[in-house]
Amino acid sequence: MKKKDMSKQLKIQDAVAEIILTEGAASVSTTKVARRVGIAQSNVYLYFKDKQALLDSVYERETQKILATTEIASLQDQKIPLEERVRLYIQQVYDFSLANPDSLTLIQQIKFLRGQSPDLLPNELTPNSTVSQLLQAAIDEGVLKDLPVSLHMSLVFAIINRHTTNLQLGRYPVDKYSFKEIYQFIWDAMKR
Repeated sequence: MKKKDMSKQLKIQDAVAEIILTEGAASVSTTKVARRVGIAQSNVYLYFKDKQALLDSVYERETQKILATTEIASLQDQKIPLEERVRLYIQQVYDFSLANPDSLTLIQQIKFLRGQSPDLLPNELTPNSTVSQLLQAAIDEGVLKDLPVSLHMSLVFAIINRHTTNLQLGRYPVDKYSFKEIYQFIWDAMKR
């Protein structure tokens, strides 16, 4: 893809993200996106076939950020005790959320709209599959409560996303709650 085309595609993705953050994922439309980018609606279709493709593209972009800025592979390292790998997972989501405060909101909004947890990435080392395997192993070993993996993932995601949102909104200062306190809150809810 040409540099000019990549730039236009990024502008379109940025417009989709902005709409999601201000109005919600359900409000995304090719008309709104075109208006925000300052292009004809037909030009949006040059890059994305429909609204779902727009949403999938932003989801994939944000998920790629997670892969690029975390050490997902460490969660599969059998030399690290299972409980410690769960803590690493929570720490990585926490650190990522603080560094990319809108990313979890974007991912969560798109997942909610789809009514599922899509795994859109083509490679096998994705956050969802790696984390699912880790959490399932922790459930099987009796480390975590015997509840669906999706509930454990949702718990981690929701609490950390809410904490980051509270920080963004100035509801409390950054140093009011440490990772240790947030982790303990999540861990107490998850552990067997």
